[in-house]
Amino acid sequence: MTVIETLLNKLQNGPTILTLSQILCAMKSLRTIAEDEIIKEGDRFLAILDILVESYADSGIFEVDDSNKFLLDDFNAWLIELGKKHPLGKNKDDLLSYVSTFSTTM
Repeated sequence: MTVIETLLNKLQNGPTILTLSQILCAMKSLRTIAEDEIIKEGDRFLAILDILVESYADSGIFEVDDSNKFLLDDFNAWLIELGKKHPLGKNKDDLLSYVSTFSTTM
């Protein structure tokens, strides 16, 4: 089982809504995955991002403060670079829709 499959399984079988701490932990895990695996498992990668977006929009956004917003900004920068190099999914998503969701300047 790949790292992406393992993480997706964990998120799908975990709490319905994640805390910001759990979201940031998942983001940290995503950043450790090799780009080759992300490309190969693009649909699963996007499914993970969808889970994170849902939790972030429901509750995580209310937990953002000066002590953690830089982590979201850093993840967004990583997503932007990844999306520029490797558009993912059926629609060749450039990941910018996820970046706008995780923006701390809303």
